[in-house]
Amino acid sequence: MSQENVEIVRQIAELFSAGDPDRYWRYVSEVFAPDVEWRASAEDPDAATHHGREAYRRYVEQWQESFEGLRADVEEYIDVGDDRVLVWVRWTGRGSASSLDVEWWLAIIWTVHNGKVVQGEEYFDRGEALQAVGLAE
Repeated sequence: MSQENVEIVRQIAELFSAGDPDRYWRYVSEVFAPDVEWRASAEDPDAATHHGREAYRRYVEQWQESFEGLRADVEEYIDVGDDRVLVWVRWTGRGSASSLDVEWWLAIIWTVHNGKVVQGEEYFDRGEALQAVGLAE
């Protein structure tokens, strides 16, 4: 099952960066549980826990509005067991207000149970994310 979870997360990331929002959101509606819980990083200016697919969509669309050409390139997928996949993602885009090119990294712990994403947890610090899943750098 864990390789299937990695593939679900891989497909989400690939569709996000493919530039076809309709395909991305269709897939999200298929693989995200209706009551998904998404926790933005504590350091995020919009730090919050988002409940449900619509709340997740609003959160993502807010980021897409803030950054032109927002792209997520996953540098690493780690199957950490317990239905969880940790990804290390390089984000790039251009600030909509500033017109500055930006780049940052984000670790996301995805929990996928029975083929459905039930939780996402974001961390700006890779070491903190590894610790959260019981791994040390």
